[in-house]
Amino acid sequence: MTDPLFHPGWIRFNESQWGLTAERVLLTPEKSDAWKLETVLYRDKDGWLAQPPRNPYLPMHFECAAERLSSLNRRKRLALESLAELLKKNRIRNKLTFSHIAEDMRPFLWHGMRVEPQFTYHIGLDGWRNSIDPSALNRARKARSLGYTCEVSSAYGDVCECLKSAEERKQFKHLVSAEELKNLAQQMEENLICFLVRDADGAIKGASICLYTDGHVMDWSAAVKTEALQEGANNILVEFLLDYFNQKGCRTFDFVGANIPPVARMKEFWGGELITYYSIRQIGFREIARTTYHVAKALFPHKRAGQR
Repeated sequence: MTDPLFHPGWIRFNESQWGLTAERVLLTPEKSDAWKLETVLYRDKDGWLAQPPRNPYLPMHFECAAERLSSLNRRKRLALESLAELLKKNRIRNKLTFSHIAEDMRPFLWHGMRVEPQFTYHIGLDGWRNSIDPSALNRARKARSLGYTCEVSSAYGDVCECLKSAEERKQFKHLVSAEELKNLAQQMEENLICFLVRDADGAIKGASICLYTDGHVMDWSAAVKTEALQEGANNILVEFLLDYFNQKGCRTFDFVGANIPPVARMKEFWGGELITYYSIRQIGFREIARTTYHVAKALFPHKRAGQR
């Protein structure tokens, strides 16, 4: 299983950080081994299934011995039907988001759940320079000419301070302190690496935290200070990450989300494959009220201050 979110250290961190209890789920047919589906679910203190904060999705692993596409499709559908049946027997807090491995969402719709798409980019690391927009590397060269450099770092306070500085611009909160990041790094050992970007004066201008296994890299948290964006700091950081993990023999780099318009525009320059993954919600009173609120907000937006 190549997904870093299966790592025991990541699971332990989710339990201690967010007060949740993890459940490793293994689903198979009753009378055969034709397929196998594995995931990790989390329960809150009230026994509801919950998505841990700062988890882009819940990991999933599917195995099947079938070679024909017809058999593969049928067996994956059966596996996801088993998961949908399991979820229907439980109460879900807000929503659950699953890995892109769960691309067939019909079983969840059939079980009366609401399905919402999410998006990210996956970059194949073998020969990655052949797929990107040339302007991305031009901006990285500009940053190098201005004296920017990148480094691996265990200065967790500096990493978190840099991430925090860009939260308002990115409409996103990282929610993990320097001490908590240090704890996570200890839990995951070599499978978590932090990076810093410095300008010519040595000032920190960008940071990234990556989770990885031998096959798959997740750019879990990343930010560049606003004043360094025009100088290509973000580009030199991404270039450094892609080269670094390519040299480690990793195969895929996951940008971990491309849902906010400015973030999506930046990430598409790097030539990755647009990947869709999905969230599911139970349809009940809370979900009906939530949907009604958002529809009313769209149809009858509040008047701006001073308007009548």
